Amino acid sequence: MALEDHLARLKKVNGFKAAAIMNFTGEILVMDTVDANIQLDMVGATFNDIFRSAHEASEKIGLEACQEAVIKTPLGIIIMRCSGVKAKVHYHMIMIMAADGNQALAKMEMEKLIPAVMEELA
Repeated sequence: MALEDHLARLKKVNGFKAAAIMNFTGEILVMDTVDANIQLDMVGATFNDIFRSAHEASEKIGLEACQEAVIKTPLGIIIMRCSGVKAKVHYHMIMIMAADGNQALAKMEMEKLIPAVMEELA
């Protein structure tokens, strides 16, 4: 299954605006958007830097690297997921959705995608 097919699962979640799979440094491997105002190739690396900073901060206080980060704004939600810094393939996913989108389903779908995408990238 291609990486695009994995992202297609996220596109079915109510409130979907954009999503991407990137390596842990922020390089986008695949992305999809339904909102022309969201340019993940431009902002993906910035959100990835925020996520990597959260990894480091979590480790500094003895909690290990974070696996998920959620940023809520008045108009939307950004969810970042990590495959795991010690995983066979360390990669990140980002999903941007409307403020009233189904955040719970988005998180569940992202969790299901972690092992499938990891196998694809291995």
